[in-house]
Amino acid sequence: MFAKDKPDWAAAGPAWAGLAVVATVALIVSCTRQLAPRAAHEENASATNSRIAVSSSAIRSVGYDQDAQILEIEFIGGEVYQYFEVPGGVYRGLMTAESHGRYFNKYVKGAGYEYRRGE
Repeated sequence: MFAKDKPDWAAAGPAWAGLAVVATVALIVSCTRQLAPRAAHEENASATNSRIAVSSSAIRSVGYDQDAQILEIEFIGGEVYQYFEVPGGVYRGLMTAESHGRYFNKYVKGAGYEYRRGE
């Protein structure tokens, strides 16, 4: 765009200049909201409604919400933990691993994903 093609808001009058400012602020706010990171647990506290039982001496069942990227692990003792921003590949690897416990320790716990104790 050339300088001659740009609108001259000052020449158009104060009302148009004010409208340009409002439109610019609205655009900035909209973009900021889209880019602002939100923790997965803030949006979806109970993302995984069902878990799949696994054969493991440490883990009883595993659930995964692909959209929210929440991995939910129920341990043998009954404790449930949710791990946030876990890629689908990690979930698939966990489900196909020869040892679910070893895979969990290395690729989930060892990776340092944010987590919280669930119900």
